[in-house]
Amino acid sequence: MTRRRLPGCDSGPLLGVLTVFVLAVLAGCGGDDGPDDFSPVVTEPLSKVEFLREADRICFATESRIEAAADDLVTAGGGPEPREVERVALGIVVPALESEVRAIRALGAPEGDDREVGAILAATEAGIASIEDDPRALLDGVPPQLSRAQRLAEAYGSAQCGFRTR
Repeated sequence: MTRRRLPGCDSGPLLGVLTVFVLAVLAGCGGDDGPDDFSPVVTEPLSKVEFLREADRICFATESRIEAAADDLVTAGGGPEPREVERVALGIVVPALESEVRAIRALGAPEGDDREVGAILAATEAGIASIEDDPRALLDGVPPQLSRAQRLAEAYGSAQCGFRTR
């Protein structure tokens, strides 16, 4: 999927960030409610391929939501106003990224990959904190923590997660 860019608009900092799907929790069904009949549902950890497929889907949804908001900012003509960037950053970007982190964390890292996945999520959370501290700084570029999250996600094998400033 190609992303469209408007000529003369530096919307890169608001485009292409991380997700928004909340995962449903599987509920076990059984017969009687007696203590002997309890059978918890236990699932195997996702393989790395399955994890990346799901995480990329989550990230694509977040990225699409953020990109749509950024497009609205730049279609007003000229560069975005700082107060509008702040509104979008705090009202759309931050909640979308927080939802993305929760959804990816809920997937559970593939066996043996806790450290790598944890580092990606920690960098994303640090980027969220940076945006919360100074949302207008997005006018100057991507927070370094989100750039780090992108590099880590790409090194891990993700095709969608991370700030994309193509």
